[in-house]
This record gives sequence, structure tokens and C-alpha cells, in this order.
Amino acid sequence: MEYFDTHAHLADERFSSDRAEVVRRAREAGVTRIAEIADGPAEWDLALKLCRQPHDGVTFACALGLHPYHAADFSTELLDDLKSHAKLPEVVAVGEIGLDYAKGSAPREIQLPVFERLLDAARAIEKPAVIHCREAFPDALAALRNLYPSRPERGGFWGVVHCFTGNADQAVELAGLGFALGVDGPVTYPKNEGLRAALKAAGPSVLVLETDSPFLPPQSSRGQRNEPRAIPEIAARLAETLGLPLEELARAAMDNAIALFSRRPGI
Repeated sequence: MEYFDTHAHLADERFSSDRAEVVRRAREAGVTRIAEIADGPAEWDLALKLCRQPHDGVTFACALGLHPYHAADFSTELLDDLKSHAKLPEVVAVGEIGLDYAKGSAPREIQLPVFERLLDAARAIEKPAVIHCREAFPDALAALRNLYPSRPERGGFWGVVHCFTGNADQAVELAGLGFALGVDGPVTYPKNEGLRAALKAAGPSVLVLETDSPFLPPQSSRGQRNEPRAIPEIAARLAETLGLPLEELARAAMDNAIALFSRRPGI
């Protein structure tokens, strides 16, 4: 089986000493495609460099964005720079962008208009959005309803809500608007029955697999640095949740991921 880790941060300094080994272990686990996510301008060139390096058996692409932690750094100049960078062939999405009312240092009145400007830019340049949403679903959904009132006419997705943590109603609404839902290590945590119920309500046609490495390790490695090789464990728990054979879930997740990032040939 082949897997696509649709959200990783392998340019993070925590991988500086063994990045090549991390990629090798990912490949041995069946992870053949990885989307590197750059949270701000300081990381954009690192993500592009990672994509341009040879990785035996693993294809890389990247998303460039401005994490809500950095919302106060937004400017028109930054937006113009993002639009320019997004035209590069390695860039398959804008992100991560979004709202974080739990840990974000910028107040809501700054985060929300920045999120809306970045969403508008993603639509204008025809790139999917990689969305971070923590304790902000009412505002995030309102913004998405305004800009994306229906699913894309040609299929695929407008973007993905990374590490989805909402409830079943929110999962179903996001799917109806044309957004994929990212499934990470927390789906394996014993106490996350509510999350598993929400993912089951959304259904396999909108779910993609991700690790958020080095963050959010699955149950077997909690407290440790996460790696893309954790994808099979996440996939197995999700398949169990949905009542599907692992092979069927793996194929669906790969198809969804390719549809999500379909504007780049070969990824």
C-alpha cells in the first residue's frame, strides 16, 4: 500500500540531524508522497529547498502560508510575495492559514480579517487552502460559507481543514462545502470517540491522512517526535473507525489527497 502524508513539517530543526533517515523510514512504511507545510515567510525557502532535493522513492511538494500564530505579521507586501511564490511548480497549496483562538497570540479581530484575505488570495490564484482551526469553528465556517458556497464544479476540494477537531455537524458541513478533513495521530487516542464519530459522519470520500510531524504523534509514540512513518498506524485506526478494509481506506485517502493537490502534475 502507498500513503500520502498531506501535512508535515520536515524542514523543522528537530529533523536537522536525521532528515534523510526520516524520509527513508517514511518510504519503508509505504509513504511515497509528502506535502511540506511552511507556516510563514521565514520557512518558505526551506520548504522549497526540501522539495527540490532528491528523495529516493518519495515525492515532495509544499504549501506556503501564514499561520494564525503570525497573523500580526500580515501585510499587503507579504500577500503579494505569497502570491508570487505560489506560482512556483513545487507549491500545491496556500497554508497553513486559519484561526486559533486557543493559543494564537493575535486577537480575533486581527486573525479573522487576515484569514479572509488569505482565503481570498488562495481562490484568486486557484490553489487549495490548508486551514488550521482551533476553537474557532463558528468563525471559520462563516468565512468559508461566504467564499465557498458550494463544492467545486469540477470535483476535488477547495482545501483541507488540517487536523480536524470539530464535531459531526461541522464535519458534514465542511464536506458539503467542498473541503477535505485531515486525520492525524489524535484519531488513535483512546478518549477521542467524539472525533472518530465526526470522521465517520463525514465519510471516507473527504478524508486525507497527515502526521503534522514533528507534532501530534499517534498513541504508540505519544510524547515522542512524530514522523511520516506513523501514517500506517493512523490509517489503521481510521479504517477500523469507518468499518473498512485497510486497503480500501488507503486507496480512498490517496485518491482524496491527489484530488486535493491535483493542480500539480505528478504529485
